[in-house]
Amino acid sequence: MLILKVCSVVHLNCLPPIHDNFVFNSWSECASAGYLRSIQTNNSIDSGMVNRNKIVINFECVEVKES
Repeated sequence: MLILKVCSVVHLNCLPPIHDNFVFNSWSECASAGYLRSIQTNNSIDSGMVNRNKIVINFECVEVKES
């Protein structure tokens, strides 16, 4: 599962995590999707807001245990 975190370096806080419940076939696929989703998310935010608030986007891949 991919989890994105949109954070402000200026304010030292983050929005609630964004969970992508898609189950990836490999760690590599999740990591690649994380980079792509981070770019898409960054591009969807007004550039002035990104610059003023020094927005960064972090992501993590979490293994999902199949039952």
